Amino acid sequence: MNQDRVLVIVKDIDRFFKDFECIQVKNVDDLKDKKEFYATSMLLFSIINRAIDLGEEIVADKKIGLPTTYKDIFYLLEKNRIINKQLFEQLSSLIYFRNLAAHEYHTFTEKDVFTALKNINAVKIFVDIVKKIMSRQQK
Repeated sequence: MNQDRVLVIVKDIDRFFKDFECIQVKNVDDLKDKKEFYATSMLLFSIINRAIDLGEEIVADKKIGLPTTYKDIFYLLEKNRIINKQLFEQLSSLIYFRNLAAHEYHTFTEKDVFTALKNINAVKIFVDIVKKIMSRQQK
């Protein structure tokens, strides 16, 4: 595993989560404010993209397949017992949001953003798993 690349990705994710501290979204109505809506959307999009990058690193390092979609990355991780089924499902829902934000941004709503926001901690769990993998490889 390219540990330098993984560390940069993890730092980016940590920075994006820290940026969330400046945003005070507690419920879906808070996203009616366009600044909150777009800031939250972009942070979610950025975190999810970096989680995808992190997943790609693990899949390549473990040589567990060639994903053809972003969701496939996490499917391969679940199939190879690197993540559990619940985490796979949470990350898959975030991939759905990411694709919606990337390709159908004109259709997604405050509810879509808030749903993704409620699930974004799955990325923190995934990062913790990756850190444990890195730790074992360093021994």
